[in-house]
Amino acid sequence: MVAPIEHIELRGNDPTGHGYYGAKRGSRKHKGLDLVAKPGTKVMCPIDGVITKIGQVYENTSRFKYIEITNDVYRHRLLYIKPYTWVKKGIRVFECDVIGEVQNISFYHNSRMKNHLHWEIYKHGLLTDPEPLLELIVNQI
Repeated sequence: MVAPIEHIELRGNDPTGHGYYGAKRGSRKHKGLDLVAKPGTKVMCPIDGVITKIGQVYENTSRFKYIEITNDVYRHRLLYIKPYTWVKKGIRVFECDVIGEVQNISFYHNSRMKNHLHWEIYKHGLLTDPEPLLELIVNQI
């Protein structure tokens, strides 16, 4: 497993809320970990797997996309990513393949939110905090 972007900086807290796993979002909780990234930052595939979904993040706009990559153990969902044209549902991808670029989510939220890539991880179908896995990845370098 690799981190989906090269430079790792956690979003932490900004005027729109916290970017850590489990942060309160009204009646729900934040499902992922937000990694600060400038629009256009290249996004790498974190695992070997298959693209199982490409979808839109919000119901009211098709501008913001997500990609889901799945293998026998993990399912990773990356939000606020512009997939490259070759990235299609059903294709096989490998760790470190560059699959898209970070989108400008700050612009959509009137510049109050830090631009970031949202990263969700499911292990054997269960939502998992990405931060401990990220720490393992960073410590291997």
